[in-house]
Amino acid sequence: MTDIKAKRVGVLVELTREFGRDLCRGITDFACSNEGFIPFFITPETLKRKSELRTYDGFIARVMTDEMAVTLAALKKPIVDVYYDKPRPGFAIVKTNHSRIGRLAAEHFLERKFKNFAFCGFAGGRFSNYCSRAFQRALAAKGHRCHDYLPDSKAKYEFDSTVLINEQLNRAPDAKALAKWIAILPKPVAVFCPNDLRAWQLLQVCKECDVDVPHDIAILGLDNDVIVCGFSNPMLSSIDPDTPAIGREAARTLVEMMNDPDFRKKTLIRQVDPNRVIGRASTEVYPIDPPWLSDVLVYMRKRVGDRLTADDVFKHLGLSHTTVNRTFRKVLNTTVQKEIAAARMEEARRLLENTVLNTAQIAKRAGFASSTYFVRTFTKAHGISPISWRKQHRQS
Repeated sequence: MTDIKAKRVGVLVELTREFGRDLCRGITDFACSNEGFIPFFITPETLKRKSELRTYDGFIARVMTDEMAVTLAALKKPIVDVYYDKPRPGFAIVKTNHSRIGRLAAEHFLERKFKNFAFCGFAGGRFSNYCSRAFQRALAAKGHRCHDYLPDSKAKYEFDSTVLINEQLNRAPDAKALAKWIAILPKPVAVFCPNDLRAWQLLQVCKECDVDVPHDIAILGLDNDVIVCGFSNPMLSSIDPDTPAIGREAARTLVEMMNDPDFRKKTLIRQVDPNRVIGRASTEVYPIDPPWLSDVLVYMRKRVGDRLTADDVFKHLGLSHTTVNRTFRKVLNTTVQKEIAAARMEEARRLLENTVLNTAQIAKRAGFASSTYFVRTFTKAHGISPISWRKQHRQS
């Protein structure tokens, strides 16, 4: 518990979206462990009441406009911005690590053996550009190129406070341009979108164009908004940015600023690593033939933590050992048992890089017989221990 003199904190975030609610959960977690940190909800209407604003000692806000920034800055109180990353005196920035976001998206698709990739962003969103660049860098590191959608600069995207706060799910304003882009993409193709709203819009256009998701176009979003993702058909896969952790870090940063009389002379920019990809039906596919091979690879990844065996795979398929093994060797240049082992290792690496689970927990979740066997197998495969791997791959 941090020793905090009682501080009133104004919190301005949307409450109807998963992102905003999870931010508040993180702030609440911090407040529960730090009695002097007292959060209060404020609204855009509160910004018009200067006398009320002066009663707060600091703010955590999704600063969506320059006008909002000017209003808050005039109070000369510390502000943590969890939306925009434009450095301003007296403001700190706490945001997700976009480099890791791009890597997670690329790894998700590469593990599914895609060869064609695309990014579907929108105009006017800095985080869209960040996601695009991070995704393309991650793919380039593996020798792949990415088809980038060029947003219609004339379209009114409405990715502003109206959409973010009121959670309007409207047809894409550039739906016609999206349809043309979809038509010329090489198929099958894996498409990453900078948030779940954009992924939802892309999915609707695919339906209008009779494009199959996920077999022709696999779609991955960002934010893991369970309502947007869960009420889509097929359900949307998405990256969980670990928003509660952003909320906790924002609260910690604000306390640091409130305790520092020179906070206006400093610029703080802090990044929080995303959690993981939450796979759902929109990316549950492997673009390979025969179709049963794609289906069984999905099955193997879902069951990887269940101590899956080759016999389980044969029984699931209802095909002969000879047929299955011959196809695995011909198409994937591997065997069923080796593919199971590869799936376990992929899951172990993901857990090492994106969680704080210990080796025993990771061994169990990834389907290894024991933690000792996991450590020995991992070290042999990678030349370093699981813990050393985690330290190396969580630095960026």
